[in-house]
Amino acid sequence: MKSGKHSKAQVSVELLVTLGVVLAFALPVLLLLLSISQFGFENASVAQAEGAAKKLADNINEVHAQGGITKRVVLMSLPLNTESLSVGENEVVVKVKISAGEYEAVSPMFGKVKAFELKQKSGPISLVLQNNGNEVEISG
Repeated sequence: MKSGKHSKAQVSVELLVTLGVVLAFALPVLLLLLSISQFGFENASVAQAEGAAKKLADNINEVHAQGGITKRVVLMSLPLNTESLSVGENEVVVKVKISAGEYEAVSPMFGKVKAFELKQKSGPISLVLQNNGNEVEISG
């Protein structure tokens, strides 16, 4: 009778030890995977922001170069962590929030453009670029 209680207690202890060992190895692996996935998300966001800035700058340059009364609709996608999209005198800036702070994806342009800013917008957007003869105006 004593051996029955002893074997049940031994099985319980062995189960707890096994579970502890599994958790000791699995927990660091899970934490590592989570940190790697966050790093990958940030890299993708930065690349997407840089692509959006370049695409908008290139389209502004083309609309400006065509002269006259030119109009173009630009479809693009902003990352989920976008804080702002701004068009200034000589550059397009897409600002995204990452774990190290803020990252600004900047693309230069030569076309004369009226200042434009879009805050807290992410995902697919469409912007209308229109050359009014002197400068390119952006609406969205």
